[in-house]
Amino acid sequence: MDLLLHADNIHASYDQRRILKGVALSVRRGEILGLIGTNGAGKTTLMGVLAGLHQHDAGLMTLAGEKYGPESLDEAQACGVGLIPQNFRIDPQLTIAQAIFRGTFQADRPHEELREQASQLIGDIGVSLDPDTKAGSLIRAEQALVEVLRMVAEEAQLVIMDEVAASLPDHDVAVLHQVLRMLVRQGRAIIYITHRLDEVRSIAHRIAVLREGRVHKILEASHTDVDELAFLLLQHELEGSARPSDPAEVDEVLRVVSLSVGDRVRDITFSVGRGEILGLAGTHRSGVYELVEALAGVRPGTSGHLLMHGQAVQIRSVEDAMRLKIGYLSDALDADQATGTIVAGLQRGVEGGETSLRDEITQLRGVAEVIQRMRISTTNIHGNISTLSGGDRQKVQLAKWMTTGCDLLILSHPSRGIDIGAKEAVYQMLNELSQTGVAIILLSSDLSELISWCHRVGVMRDGELVTIEANANTNEDVLVHHMLGVKFESGSSEARRARI
Repeated sequence: MDLLLHADNIHASYDQRRILKGVALSVRRGEILGLIGTNGAGKTTLMGVLAGLHQHDAGLMTLAGEKYGPESLDEAQACGVGLIPQNFRIDPQLTIAQAIFRGTFQADRPHEELREQASQLIGDIGVSLDPDTKAGSLIRAEQALVEVLRMVAEEAQLVIMDEVAASLPDHDVAVLHQVLRMLVRQGRAIIYITHRLDEVRSIAHRIAVLREGRVHKILEASHTDVDELAFLLLQHELEGSARPSDPAEVDEVLRVVSLSVGDRVRDITFSVGRGEILGLAGTHRSGVYELVEALAGVRPGTSGHLLMHGQAVQIRSVEDAMRLKIGYLSDALDADQATGTIVAGLQRGVEGGETSLRDEITQLRGVAEVIQRMRISTTNIHGNISTLSGGDRQKVQLAKWMTTGCDLLILSHPSRGIDIGAKEAVYQMLNELSQTGVAIILLSSDLSELISWCHRVGVMRDGELVTIEANANTNEDVLVHHMLGVKFESGSSEARRARI
């Protein structure tokens, strides 16, 4: 394969910190290069350098044999390099056709012409999308495909994808992978960043391991496994842990009775007890998001009953939920959550009066402990949260909610964008919380995570809770088939439905 991009001895700084410390990397045409690294290793900074968003301090880059050093995203695009960032945003009012061609020289053409060309592109990659559909009505996986189509429209020869599939369920990831393989067969190259080690093995030809601002090693994907990749990242072996067993009969923290949310969630009944971790799974259109948002007060239910500790309650707002000691971490990092200092983001407020010096010292020690435990990469706890990597920002929000003294904690994709080492810490912290009696509802598209962490797993499909499976009697295949509505058959007995 022809060499497309070569980077040699790349150095780059951010906020007076040296992030990249001599990165050497090459990508060939027709290749998918996987890029993995712990949070703060420099992945996003490196991609920013390649895509013209960040200027490097030293080093040399060539693209198709020519010297390359873009000073802007537009310049990189003109050179044939396109970026799909982790938290990409598409104007919800744009049609798919307009979204595909936005930012290109064709963007101002009449919509009919855009529509015709978009139809051609959509047909070429073999997906089912209507060019006239508004982007705001698409699920995240469909928006990701639109972004890939934008790369094709830009005629990008090198496509950089930064954690684009972080919160997508496995079947949506499979569709995305199919499209990416089609692109590389056309001679394009892709740099694919992900924290999901099994995923990067399945999609990449080679895998580059970035550690402390340098490429530590590059491996052939077919000649490695998850355990080796994890060891290269963490420099120690992953600790094995037993799957959770069914919790003993305990006091109910929350009981949901016949809850409906418009026509998206219908007649849902279940309970979660003290010390239990209840997993929830479902596609983006299953109603699972609307369900957790109703419990968190983001969107009120339209009928049904809720009981906290056996007492009837109403949750009509986020304030109602907080008053009932219900915490909620959504899967989207809002703009206002990326402001303020790291220490402020991790500190628990002390109610009533000023904080004493002793309390302040205790809190700072606690913050330092959390930073070390969650592997948050920073040299200044008083620095702004915006200086952290996307994964480290997620850790700050997660740690904050996990120390607020909630009776019920609802977490949506808590491990989205965080590295495998931090996942270990999150799992340990969830276990510690459950042992103190906190009830946890965990929504995740990572089915292996649900099975590893949860006592029971409920599956939503078409607005209904179709099953709640005991951990000991389910697996990923069972959950997928419940999610997609396909009957699961195997040589073993069908997984039993656990208590509701």
